[in-house]
Amino acid sequence: MYLCYVDDSGDSRNGTTLSAILVEAQHWSGLLDAWLAGRRAVYREFGVLKHAELHANRLYKGRGRLCETSEQNAVFDTPRRAATGRMMLSRLSRFKHFAVVTVASPQTSKPAVYAQFVAWLEDWASHEDAYLMIFYDGLQGLHRGDGEATPEEASELWQTAVRDATPYRRVHRDLDLGTRRVVEDVVMQDSHYSQFIQAVDLVAYGAYHQHRQDHPEIWGAGAPIVRDAIRAYVQTRDRWIPGTDKGVVWLDPTTQGPPAEAEGPRDARPRG
Repeated sequence: MYLCYVDDSGDSRNGTTLSAILVEAQHWSGLLDAWLAGRRAVYREFGVLKHAELHANRLYKGRGRLCETSEQNAVFDTPRRAATGRMMLSRLSRFKHFAVVTVASPQTSKPAVYAQFVAWLEDWASHEDAYLMIFYDGLQGLHRGDGEATPEEASELWQTAVRDATPYRRVHRDLDLGTRRVVEDVVMQDSHYSQFIQAVDLVAYGAYHQHRQDHPEIWGAGAPIVRDAIRAYVQTRDRWIPGTDKGVVWLDPTTQGPPAEAEGPRDARPRG
């Protein structure tokens, strides 16, 4: 059984990417230990709090208070933020028993690209004779603020989480029960509370900017390329599924399944 942690990146005009960290259940604790080693390292180096949310967009754009003290935050500049991303994905990638893959599509509807990605994962898992459980970045109905939510607030949070997850849950329920490899409904995990969703967020952001840099004919000349995110993403290169374009699979926008030229990754297992 593989656990698959998924997050998206992309832009609202030219397309969407979805990235996944794939880890077999028996290696889950080892992968978490590697990530937490990174958290300890950036705490020692820069004072980045171990429970501060590492959100790639805010990290690389200089937003948010991440460090323990005001003095540390004052000097947590662009080079230190870039180093944080590299250190986190470098420490994570020292653990060998996981894989990274990203799918990219010109579609801007995240549920539509998610359906394509699930089809790709089903194909991969069938070849590996494996099963997957997917955890996707999204609301869980949990209260983030100080103190306890009122009953009304808790009810609204829960209803919003259920509503937002509906299109993704529907993708799972449309799978053929007799042959499906993705088990259960999608499990939404709020990145604020999930270390691995934060990890795959760093991966997704870097993979998107790597693909944008390599394929301007697809993504256009919009916002600047975040090369610090690419440098962090490249730390995972030994974990990219073989046969991909630097870890990325370009999906045929007319189908939900992988195009013929993307069948290479089917012959790959996570390295390690």
